[in-house]
Amino acid sequence: MKARGIMVFDRGEEDWKVWIGQQPYWIEQGYAFELRIGNQYIPALIGKNHAWFVRLGNESYFILDEDEIYKVRIRKEDYIKAVAPY
Repeated sequence: MKARGIMVFDRGEEDWKVWIGQQPYWIEQGYAFELRIGNQYIPALIGKNHAWFVRLGNESYFILDEDEIYKVRIRKEDYIKAVAPY
């Protein structure tokens, strides 16, 4: 079952985390998730070149904005829990 959460940039560690409730999860290059665009979730992959980006399908890419909060869905069992900063 997929869980809904948010993906936010961690400025201290210079990477992205997925938050489900009060629990953060690591998200690394190549991880699959679903990104909410409009009212639907689209399969996506995260990657990093000179900047963090998301690939939608085989041809669409966009650079992630570090100030943006993205709504996502993940299978929690596929992700590693991170330590909350508080």
